[in-house]
Amino acid sequence: MVTVFWQYYYVNPKRSTIMKRLTTYLENPFDDYTISMAELLAFSTDHSARLIANNSNGQFDDLIAALSAALAQVEEYVTDDQSLLGIRKARKAAKDNYRETTIPAEVKRIEAGIIAAFGADSPILLEALPSGRSIFQSCRDDQMATHLQTLLNAVTRHQASLAPSALTQATTLRNNWTTLYQASESSTGNKSVTQLGKKEARQALQLQLFLNLLKLGSLFPRQPEILSTYMQQHLLENPTSPADPEPTEPDTNPT
Repeated sequence: MVTVFWQYYYVNPKRSTIMKRLTTYLENPFDDYTISMAELLAFSTDHSARLIANNSNGQFDDLIAALSAALAQVEEYVTDDQSLLGIRKARKAAKDNYRETTIPAEVKRIEAGIIAAFGADSPILLEALPSGRSIFQSCRDDQMATHLQTLLNAVTRHQASLAPSALTQATTLRNNWTTLYQASESSTGNKSVTQLGKKEARQALQLQLFLNLLKLGSLFPRQPEILSTYMQQHLLENPTSPADPEPTEPDTNPT
């Protein structure tokens, strides 16, 4: 028995001899009352953009939709100009990054699939990309959806001859761009602010972030190094902004 114990811990040097409480993993770290609203919004907006940018197979569609809804609800209660400015900047950066990096790469992959199936001189390639791939780098933002829809329509019509992933790629590309573009273009309107409404909206966002964290844990077990691709914890750890000091005390009755 002693030999087995020694061998186990010898080959698992990182394993602690003191087991963590299992209940710890059911505690929501986003409920930490020291996280300011500005920090929560910065983290959430960044997290949303990272999910979208790494969603080529659509596995995060449900998480993105739920997070977007929760984030939009919180934003209705935000009155701090700096927080609103931060949201707009983060959304624009996410849109620009997706356009400059993800769209060209994904369109190239889809084009390669069409060429593999029909040949480089096929009229189907012209049907999918009538203006070539360069149009996705030169067109205006408000024209991008049209070009992506044209590509999606062609892939849909000829999906039987293409790889099964082609339709998913084209659909996800169009949907992700629409989400990022609309978020970047939309202005945040504030409704009549109530403390109860603000608290409930914040708690809903905190819960959704926790559910997203749990989902990521289920997708990448024993791979903690991957989490930084989707969540940047340091955005929650900055000093509380003087312009946004709430909450000042822990919630004694979390939902």
